[in-house]
Amino acid sequence: MRTVHIIEADKTPEPVKVVGEKVTILAGGDTTKPFEVHIQEGIQGGGPPPHFHPWDEAFYVLDGQVEVTVEGKSTTVTTGGYVHIPAGTVHAYKNLSTTAKILGIVSDSRGGKFFAAVDQLKVPEDLPRIMEIAEQYELRFLVPTNAE
Repeated sequence: MRTVHIIEADKTPEPVKVVGEKVTILAGGDTTKPFEVHIQEGIQGGGPPPHFHPWDEAFYVLDGQVEVTVEGKSTTVTTGGYVHIPAGTVHAYKNLSTTAKILGIVSDSRGGKFFAAVDQLKVPEDLPRIMEIAEQYELRFLVPTNAE
C-alpha cells in the first residue's frame, strides 16, 4: 500500500556499499511505486559498466562531474545537470571528479532491491554472485569476453 513517505534529516537510512559506491535508498520498494530515489556517492573512476534494464532511470548531479555514456555516446554532466535514460537503453557512468554525488530516480523497485542485495560484495572476487543477483532483477551488464 502506498502511503506518505517522509524521512527527517536525522533519520536518513544508512547507505549500502555497492562495488565502491555508497548508495542511500531514500525511497524504494512498494511504498513509493512507481519510482525509487537513491543518493549515489562515489570516487573518481567509479561507476557501473555498460548495462541495461527494463525500467527508466534518471540522474541529477548533486556534486562533481560524471561522464554518462548512453548507447555509446558520452557526455560530461556537471553539478546541476540531469539525464534521463529510457528503459532498455544501454548506459554507464563514470565519476570524473575526485568525488561525485548523484540523485538517481528509477521507475521500478528492482534497482534498490539489487543495490541492497549486493551490499558489501566486491569485484573481482564476488563478480559471479553479483551477476547472478543482477539476473534475478533483470539487470544485464555487458561484459567483455576473452575474445574481445
